[in-house]
Amino acid sequence: MIERGTTFLLRRKKFFALLMLVLTAVSIFGATQIRFADGARDIFASSYPEYINFTEHKAEFPQADTDIVIVARSPRPFDRPQLERLRDLVFDGQLIDGIDFAHSIFSIQKYDSASKEFQNVIADNLSDYPDVSVPMNLVDNSDWKILPLVNPEQNEMVIVFSVEEERVDKETVQPIIDELDILLAEMSEDSGLEMHMTGTLPILNLIVSRIIEEQALLNAIGGILGALVSLLLFRSLGIGLLNGVAPIFAVLLTLGAMGWLGLEMNVITNSISILILVITMANCIHMTFELRKNAAAGKGRDESVCAMMRAIAPPCVLTGLTTIIAMSGLFYSKSALIETFAVAAIVGLILSMFAAIVVHPLVFAIGWRFGRIERALSRPMQSKKYWGHGFAGITKWLVSRKYSVVILSGLFAAVLLTAFLPVQSTHRFNEYLYDDEPIILALKRAEAVSSPTQSLDIVLRHTRHEQPLISDINLQVLGSVHEDLEKTYPDNHIYSLHSLRRILLSSGEPAGADDIVELLNKMPDRIMSELIGLQKNAFKLSLRVEDQPSPIIRALVSDMETKLATSDTGQLVAEPVTGLTALAAQLSDRMITELTISFLIAAFACPLLIGLWFREWRYGVAAVLPNVVPVLIVGAWLMASGWKLQFTGAIALSIAFGVAVDDTIHVLNRLHIVRRKKAAAFTMADLPGVMAHVAPALVTTTLVLSVGLSSAFFSQMPTVLYFGSICIAIFIFALIADLFMLLPMIAVLERRRRNS
Repeated sequence: MIERGTTFLLRRKKFFALLMLVLTAVSIFGATQIRFADGARDIFASSYPEYINFTEHKAEFPQADTDIVIVARSPRPFDRPQLERLRDLVFDGQLIDGIDFAHSIFSIQKYDSASKEFQNVIADNLSDYPDVSVPMNLVDNSDWKILPLVNPEQNEMVIVFSVEEERVDKETVQPIIDELDILLAEMSEDSGLEMHMTGTLPILNLIVSRIIEEQALLNAIGGILGALVSLLLFRSLGIGLLNGVAPIFAVLLTLGAMGWLGLEMNVITNSISILILVITMANCIHMTFELRKNAAAGKGRDESVCAMMRAIAPPCVLTGLTTIIAMSGLFYSKSALIETFAVAAIVGLILSMFAAIVVHPLVFAIGWRFGRIERALSRPMQSKKYWGHGFAGITKWLVSRKYSVVILSGLFAAVLLTAFLPVQSTHRFNEYLYDDEPIILALKRAEAVSSPTQSLDIVLRHTRHEQPLISDINLQVLGSVHEDLEKTYPDNHIYSLHSLRRILLSSGEPAGADDIVELLNKMPDRIMSELIGLQKNAFKLSLRVEDQPSPIIRALVSDMETKLATSDTGQLVAEPVTGLTALAAQLSDRMITELTISFLIAAFACPLLIGLWFREWRYGVAAVLPNVVPVLIVGAWLMASGWKLQFTGAIALSIAFGVAVDDTIHVLNRLHIVRRKKAAAFTMADLPGVMAHVAPALVTTTLVLSVGLSSAFFSQMPTVLYFGSICIAIFIFALIADLFMLLPMIAVLERRRRNS
């Protein structure tokens, strides 16, 4: 079948070349339709009760992920012109289309119960004050100051702009951010003010921008580095260039398919294109090695290409299927975003197989017409011969000590497994950017002046609909819960309707239920909904927390829920602690565990497929340890070093395992060919020859995979670097395992077969 298909391809070269051109045009158009998103908020979208609770909570209460935070800094205490510019920034910012609300020292108001109106704490005319520090001191000393917005030295100020909920995606929020950037530049000019934009929304927007910027850059770097390695190994510019055509075509097809299928590019899926590039390139290198061997033996073009396809096409299909199995294991996760990644990866792998099996032989069949290419292909590869002899000697020595190798490998795997399990996971909301990024440093400054921007939300739900939410009894319950939390967590700021009621009480103002209702009715809708929700049937308490590793947040959430369970909430019902921070901490551990299970599924499914493909169960058994051990080495190191397992790391384990199996398959395929040729004459003495034939290609493909993925080191996102480092480490350890463990295990199993 393969030979007939290859013959048809060789006879219809013009047709397939035209098909490539058409597919290229279609893919380019599809790639332009790809939607970009951060994915940081959507990664937890799932059927878990915690996520369902969060979506209901988000629909009812405004979230901090719609805020843009401005940090203004002066080398000295703010003077009058600077303060006037900052006030103009607040006023002008509120006029930007899409800005819902602004919070600053200029918007802080106090409630006058006599007039029943809110009044600004700072007068409209700053020249009314003899000294510029007076208005800032008025705000700082005001009972109505919920959060500090100016530092004690009065040279740093925080301003918060809240964006309308429907304007938070990349396309609609970018004009808002651009206009604010222009305002910041105008206000900073000749004023001595240093302005920085930060907050959850700008951070997420920056992540999306980085994804867009790096897609082309990282693919180009990976392709160039892989091509350079191919060029050095094949010692021919022409062969190196031809070897890179199919991988580039595979990436283009994958991006086009993602666009046509409506799959978005985000912090999870942005690694797919570079993976498809290096996976296709690895398969193409195996094919090119075989093609050169055939050409050097004196075979003509068609005979060389057909022989290459007979020998290498089946294992290329099998490697694609095993990697698809590894990706299919990701469907075990309940995350919609991870499922999308799995779909995109599987589509890309199918297209990668098409590129390797159809495009690669087509390119060399056309390129063979040029005398320079034909001469380069026919040139003997002396370095390959020397490599082969070296690996043959090592294999002969290892096979002679096969039982020792197998026993030590098993013990090593057992030690690694105990170090890897139980898996310790970690997640931080801002882990997609480095801590020394200007936007992160600005966020830290803003939080030092004011308070953390993330929060854990407690909702006290009023279930007796025939009675009003705001009653004296319910307000007393709210106050009791609020103050108990403050005593328990004195280092965390807590904000709720009780914060306002306490201000009224401390000012000697009436603070009964009717007074609170009247106060709320005079507030902007956004502030009111933050306190009692859009449905006005629940109180929300927000406990501000810094961006910390998920185990710390989980422990805090658990402690809070334990305390709430023992609190007297009267007619109010305390719902589980929620909010994006709580959701991320709770579900990240569960989803990372699911991804680890996905790897285990692949670890057993892939060897099973290998055994069925070759109709030799011993091949499947032999394939387990050489491919599981590399993953366990990296996993054990992550646990022991304190890095733990992040989302991208958990996905990398499954991906790298699926790719690492490829080398095992090519060794077993060569073994299968040799056994089929020699039949009953096959002995263990033939194993070194198997490794001599395939080892140079294994080393080359691992080098190309590692060098291609090293483009991750050029990324400005630490998660991409983390992902690339894990994959490269597993690829290298997998090569070592295949060279030193696989054939000794085959020898043990073959010995048992012969004994039986």
